[in-house]
Amino acid sequence: MNEEFDEDYVEIFEERAIAFSESLPKVVREFQKDALQVSHMNDVPAAVSFFVLLGQIVKDFVAVPRGRNTEDTRIHFCWIQTSGTGKSTMWNFVSPISEGIFKRINLAGNNPNMVFDDVSMPLPFNNFSVTDYTDATLIGGFNKELDDEGNVEFVRVPGQLEGSGLAHWDEFEYSGIFKPTSHNEKSIVYLNTFMNSLHGKSWRISKALRSFDNEVMYCYSQRSTYAMTYPPSNLSDIIADKGVLQRMLLYIWDVPEHIQHQMRKEQIAKSGTIEEVNMPIDRYVSALYKLYELTRKQFEANGSNPLKTVTYADGFQDALLFEYENMQAFINNTNGDVRKVAQNFTTRLMGILTKMSVLCSIAESPQIENTSDRFVVRPINVRQAASIVRQCYSTLVDWLEQGLRVKRQTIASKSLFPVFVKVYASLDKLNEDGFVRKSDLIKGVEAESKKSHVTVYKYYNSIKDKFIEDREGRSIYVKLVGDEE
Repeated sequence: MNEEFDEDYVEIFEERAIAFSESLPKVVREFQKDALQVSHMNDVPAAVSFFVLLGQIVKDFVAVPRGRNTEDTRIHFCWIQTSGTGKSTMWNFVSPISEGIFKRINLAGNNPNMVFDDVSMPLPFNNFSVTDYTDATLIGGFNKELDDEGNVEFVRVPGQLEGSGLAHWDEFEYSGIFKPTSHNEKSIVYLNTFMNSLHGKSWRISKALRSFDNEVMYCYSQRSTYAMTYPPSNLSDIIADKGVLQRMLLYIWDVPEHIQHQMRKEQIAKSGTIEEVNMPIDRYVSALYKLYELTRKQFEANGSNPLKTVTYADGFQDALLFEYENMQAFINNTNGDVRKVAQNFTTRLMGILTKMSVLCSIAESPQIENTSDRFVVRPINVRQAASIVRQCYSTLVDWLEQGLRVKRQTIASKSLFPVFVKVYASLDKLNEDGFVRKSDLIKGVEAESKKSHVTVYKYYNSIKDKFIEDREGRSIYVKLVGDEE
């Protein structure tokens, strides 16, 4: 194992994580920092986790207009990452916070009862960790009972998917998306359905039950998806063919072996010791409840119209357009096969970016003293949201470049070596010997080629014989072979 490669990769990774984190709202940065105490190097999933929670608890008070369509604020997250690299420990941080905030909301009783099909019913917030995929468990059914006159009547028994909160998959690979079976393939349809916008009726799950004279059972699930899995072998095919993943914010990281090696060493170093971990659950329950209450009051102050809870500042649409063009430029610079698949995600990603911009504005509201300036979605909120969404679609493109086996053809048809030479020539030499920081070279090539960090780094390893490397402490310096004065 190349320890120099390990350290330099980690150094660049951590530099990027710091720059990414600094752009987020304060409460998100704090949440992220504490989550990373238990789930090392998972900066993006930590930030997304906060927005999954926030989007869920304000969904009844905020609607996001997009022309003729109206979106709710829910963020559906699918985290695909190598086993043993922090997914379950992240859930161990997120789960008690979600349970705490849901309990407070339920006890307050301020959430409006929802009226569906002329039936008013409370939808309490809770978590549903999916393990059983039968219809009876997921969407419910009817019990046959006798009324006072001896007549048979059907009594509705709701399924566990019904209600608000999180639908958590710890092993999303068994959801039916990656490994369809006769028992779980219907769950794909249910998942697709409840992820539809809540502003309409297309999110209701319905099923005709043969054993009850084809009586139609409706399941009213307003949950947010929080799904985790390791990268299955057929992931690229699923990404290309299954529309359900296009509805979710995907974060994909096939963790390099040297990072896994580092994580294992840290775990070994803690073996036999007792470590007190500060889990500030109550702090984030209180912070989220404060955001919930501020949003509820803003909603009520504006006639209980969810379309009027937030407003949009001048420049909001321009900022969205700018980020869309950045996304297109990034995707268009990839192989045609990759570009074709990635483009299928563009519309959904822009919708997620818009919703997350709204949530960034809400997250910042307690820090804004002038109440009239709160709940205004500004260009800076778009940039904050984009810092997350950009990380996610770059991992998607990187996976497609590898998983669809087009990377080799891409390198053959458009070598990155001339880009390395160009960037090297543009960098200020640190001394008369012509050395530059390796991390500066890598970052420069990423910016010039618009390719992901992993793609550029792997390509560098294939041409590293063209550079002379020198180390001082943790830093690595490189010089192009043949670069003589």
